[in-house]
Amino acid sequence: MFCHAVAGPGILVNSTWPGNKYALMSGTSAATPHVAGVAALVWSHFPQCSNKQIREALLQSAQDLGPVGCDEKNGYGQLS
Repeated sequence: MFCHAVAGPGILVNSTWPGNKYALMSGTSAATPHVAGVAALVWSHFPQCSNKQIREALLQSAQDLGPVGCDEKNGYGQLS
């Protein structure tokens, strides 16, 4: 079983689009920037932490979704 670390919003995310427009996007390309952005914000407040410590902080603070624990659909849960 593959387990994602954490889940970000990935369905019908309002995204920038060529031509100075917006479009609704879905999938990992829509979710990944949210997770990466949260990790960057946490790291900016705690620059002394390693990437492993930041990852662990995100995993510990994630709100579990679906079956208890890590699962294929939601990983350890949604970022909170």
